[in-house]
Amino acid sequence: MTAAKTGLRALRQERGLSLEAVAVLGDVDPATVSRIERRLVEARPETIVRLARAFKMSARRMKQIVGERDE
Repeated sequence: MTAAKTGLRALRQERGLSLEAVAVLGDVDPATVSRIERRLVEARPETIVRLARAFKMSARRMKQIVGERDE
């Protein structure tokens, strides 16, 4: 059995969006989106707000999502 995917990458894939599309919708550098997805960097508050707008959700929920870990 595979673990449920969590985090920004899982949300992006669930919505059928490419990394580049999320970057454009959120006005965020694609490399930054990639680093957040791979957990190489922590998303800054302004980036969380931009990503939340791209996914049409609250910044609070996006903060939870980018902090989720795959088990």
